[in-house]
Amino acid sequence: MEYCSKCANKNIFSYIDGNKRFHCEKCKTIHYQNPKPTATLICMKGHQMLLGRRALSPAKGKWGLIGGFMELNETIQQAAERELYEETNLKGRVHEFVGICSHFNTVFGDVLLIGMTMEIEDWSLLKAGDDVSEVQFFNISTLPELAFESHKKLVNIFRQKTSNS
Repeated sequence: MEYCSKCANKNIFSYIDGNKRFHCEKCKTIHYQNPKPTATLICMKGHQMLLGRRALSPAKGKWGLIGGFMELNETIQQAAERELYEETNLKGRVHEFVGICSHFNTVFGDVLLIGMTMEIEDWSLLKAGDDVSEVQFFNISTLPELAFESHKKLVNIFRQKTSNS
């Protein structure tokens, strides 16, 4: 952000409050570069986990968890339901929060993944949607290589939680 949203003067990137941040040279308003939240979904059917083959960069062609970025004026639950439908044609609701992890992505910057399990209404409607070229079930014990380290972290958190219950 080149100019301050409060007073319209130029922003600079330098130390303020002990951290290097974008802030206004004049009024000292800090302009945070916050991580972008995502709804990252774990969709299980028995011991099978649903994955999507990414149709777009980054990591085009690799398998990943279903999900995507939260939109403005949307709750994380609404984002989860929207992303589920857009990528898989399925309807469902958030069942349980699994965990949170972060990831730096050269395309999108800092990303905050909010992992959750989904309860699916009707699996028969499953088909690949907008950001995935293919959807497929994999046994949770033999998943393919995942697109992002952060997806692996969420899967491991899920495995630990389910093995302890």
